[in-house]
Amino acid sequence: MYEYNPFQWMLVFYIYCVLGWVFESIVVSAQQRRPVNRGFLRGPMLPIYGFGAVMLLHVALPLDGHPVAIFFAGMIVATVFEYVVGVLMESLFKVRYWDYSEHKFQFQGRICLQSSVVWGLLAVVLPYFIHRPVERFLERLSPLATVITVCVVSVYFVTDVIGSVKTALGFAKLLEEVERMRAEADVVRQQLAAQAERTREQLAQAAQELRAQGTAAVQESRQRILAASENQRLQLHLALREVDSRLSERVKRMRVTSKWMLRGNPTLRSGRYPAAIEELRRRLRRNG
Repeated sequence: MYEYNPFQWMLVFYIYCVLGWVFESIVVSAQQRRPVNRGFLRGPMLPIYGFGAVMLLHVALPLDGHPVAIFFAGMIVATVFEYVVGVLMESLFKVRYWDYSEHKFQFQGRICLQSSVVWGLLAVVLPYFIHRPVERFLERLSPLATVITVCVVSVYFVTDVIGSVKTALGFAKLLEEVERMRAEADVVRQQLAAQAERTREQLAQAAQELRAQGTAAVQESRQRILAASENQRLQLHLALREVDSRLSERVKRMRVTSKWMLRGNPTLRSGRYPAAIEELRRRLRRNG
């Protein structure tokens, strides 16, 4: 079994970050029928796979030769880790980067039985099959080369994390803005509906009150009510158009990295701003 120093463990982490990104990007790109840069980071890394692989390898160490125990231990540890990461990321960035809500036997959309079983199987397969070539690579790499590689990749990784966190925090603010503008638009739509209902009531009431005075009086009252209603309706439509224009302009000013993040995570959801997420997706599709 493997025995690594801290630098080798860090290199293991980075290797599985990249392998996880390759796997997920291929799967999601095939599903979306277009190239997708999957994940939270802008570069070709998915940290959850790196952390998951390191944890599963550590789980397998004391249980070597007991695949059933490795399966259940890996399943439990990885599922708890996935849940905790999901909660923390959603609390920080107001969005959920993966969502199992449509899966059977799921909990809060953050974990599900299918994913847990896959983690368990991976815990068994990883140390005995997948990790063998990685282990041979680590054995061939000199200590100096390992340290240099880890240092270089770490600088890139930390830089990417900082930039991606800024993007995610900016995206959370964008969702707040979009939700606020959507609320404005909803208020105007409600006012339009209420105004149309008031017009119908006024017309009906005028027709009833002026019926005895003849057709001419009814028509004159009807035209007066419709003119006033049309003026109000025009003002509300202008207000609605102004809100829609501000929304479109805000989407145009979205950072490219924010667009990549939204398009690269098709299961991205927000419990707090679900309508804002869908509004952004709809407008991005419309804009190409």
